[in-house]
Amino acid sequence: MFEPNSTIGWAIGRMTMITGDLILFLRAPKLEDSGWQAERKPTDLIWLFLVNCMIVATIAAILVPVMLAFGISMSNSMSDLFQRPVWQLLLIVVVVGPIFEELMFRSWLSGSPRLLIPFSGLFLWMALTYSYEQLGLAGPASMGTAVLLALIASAVLIGVIAWWSRPVPNWYVRIFPVIFWIQALLFGSVHVFNYAGDNPAALLPFVLPQIVGGLIWGYARIRYDWWANIIMHMAYNLIATSGLVYILLTRPDVL
Repeated sequence: MFEPNSTIGWAIGRMTMITGDLILFLRAPKLEDSGWQAERKPTDLIWLFLVNCMIVATIAAILVPVMLAFGISMSNSMSDLFQRPVWQLLLIVVVVGPIFEELMFRSWLSGSPRLLIPFSGLFLWMALTYSYEQLGLAGPASMGTAVLLALIASAVLIGVIAWWSRPVPNWYVRIFPVIFWIQALLFGSVHVFNYAGDNPAALLPFVLPQIVGGLIWGYARIRYDWWANIIMHMAYNLIATSGLVYILLTRPDVL
């Protein structure tokens, strides 16, 4: 239909190549060395982002009418967010949010010990402080939290210095496919709180776009390095936010 050497034919060829590589990766996720990463062309991210948008647009074409039909609305916290001035909304959703989420969910995905250790320390601190509050342990919570944070921060600092140049652990390489899929599913699942409803499980289908994002941005993290997933996440949120602002103006009852 299109000549291979034509502009359209070339563009379709690039998208087909990127999509094929993405599918192969998702079927069997594996780590690549930094030298292989350096050979990737940053411009390929444009085609990967287009693939991302096309998949999400297809999903949205199904989910949005379902949301409208069943009266699924955004949560109060999300509605409050969209009441902020536009510059604050863009700063939070397009800049701060993507950076924070990518640091939490994918910065460590390469398996480097100097990244895994800080992430493990942060996860441990969040889990222990939550348990501390739930158990109602004696003593001022602020004092206990400060001591706990100091101990974990010291351990993280020592670990990072000691393991800075260590290679990716073999155990991490072996279980990487499981870790990769868990991060994507977990990333998508936490976005269920963007929606209002008495049964969170019933809202899980509506986080499919975020799960797709977790998979594609995770792929970008491994294939292109730490900056690629952040840029893609920011660009995606910019487009998604523009769409939500449009819905807010035309159908405020949805939000």
